[in-house]
Order: sequence, then C-alpha cells, then structure tokens
Amino acid sequence: MTQSQLARAIAKEFFLPLVDVTRIIDSILAKMTASLQKGEWVYFKDFGSFTKKTRPGRHVRHPKTGQLIWIPPRPDVDFNPAKGLLKTPASIRRKRK
Repeated sequence: MTQSQLARAIAKEFFLPLVDVTRIIDSILAKMTASLQKGEWVYFKDFGSFTKKTRPGRHVRHPKTGQLIWIPPRPDVDFNPAKGLLKTPASIRRKRK
C-alpha cells in the first residue's frame, strides 16, 4: 500500500476531502521523523515501534576492482513489529497435508 492509496482509503472511509487526509498523513510522518531524528522511540499499539540506531562501519570489497573500502557508521531506523501484527488469522492459514 502506498501513501496515496492509504490517503484515498481513509478519505473514503471517513468521508473527508483527500487534501485534508494527505495533510494529516504528512503531518504524522513529519512528527515521527522529527522524533526519530532526536533519538526518541516511536510506538504504535498493536502495530510496532521504531527506534533510531547506528549501523556500525565495516570494510567491504568493491565488486569491480576487488579493493577493500571502508563504509563509515551511519544512522538507520529499526522497526520491531508488535506480536499480533505478524500473526496470520486462522481462516487464511495453510492447512498442513
């Protein structure tokens, strides 16, 4: 699902103008981004949590030259899904043969 598909679905469900829904989603994402940039934890109940982490630097081999190069540490976002998010409803589980 893309951001525009989500906006259309929300606008249709709640009978809101698409422009307003798009502004709301943009605002939510901006607030999440600002919190993560400050190093804060972002949590949505029954969905999951986002945390800022730093990937360690490492040496890798350049694919064309074979030369070892250094990739410096860089910031990243880690997502931990809520337990219920990954569970599949019983009605769509595959039956074992």
